[in-house]
Amino acid sequence: MQHVAQYQKKSISSGWTRVDMLLMLYDKALAAVEACEIAHETGDQALFTKHEIQARKVFVALLSGLKTDEDEVAYNIARLLDFVLFTFEERRFDSCKTILNQVRDSFAQVAEQVNEMERNGQIPAMPDSDSFQSIA
Repeated sequence: MQHVAQYQKKSISSGWTRVDMLLMLYDKALAAVEACEIAHETGDQALFTKHEIQARKVFVALLSGLKTDEDEVAYNIARLLDFVLFTFEERRFDSCKTILNQVRDSFAQVAEQVNEMERNGQIPAMPDSDSFQSIA
């Protein structure tokens, strides 16, 4: 029951901002890459595959949120994430972690300002309901 309470406390509808979610995704990507690195070093293919799937899901989530045709910064972040995918495929986990950490830290540096902009309505707030928007 304790886990349910923690989930409810941290649910999106309880006040998460866009940048909070973005930082959480980068944290998940870093954790998954770290877990892949450990599994790879120990030769545990099953565990590696489990964490590889998680890492790739997060990479897709990060890439799918970028509007590369509308913003140069988004385009450049997409290029960095594309390089992360390339280095991940080559099992160069240190490079993956370095790039992911740098991008994550950049967002963390502006998080307070972005959250203030969201509170002031300069950036649209997260929707209150769980929703899915398809761009297909």
